[in-house]
Amino acid sequence: MKEVQRRIAYYTRKVAEVSSIHPAKKPPRSHTYRHGRLMVYKKLMFQEFKKQGYIK
Repeated sequence: MKEVQRRIAYYTRKVAEVSSIHPAKKPPRSHTYRHGRLMVYKKLMFQEFKKQGYIK
């Protein structure tokens, strides 16, 4: 259970970081590919949840 909570906390923290940047301002260079990486992480996270039985 703790692993699931850590994954969700990590994902929400990173999404909040990305969405906190004003759209009119240029994002930092470290955010260049972050959206793609977050979507891949989300997909893998949900697959893991299904394996563990949290999602049917």
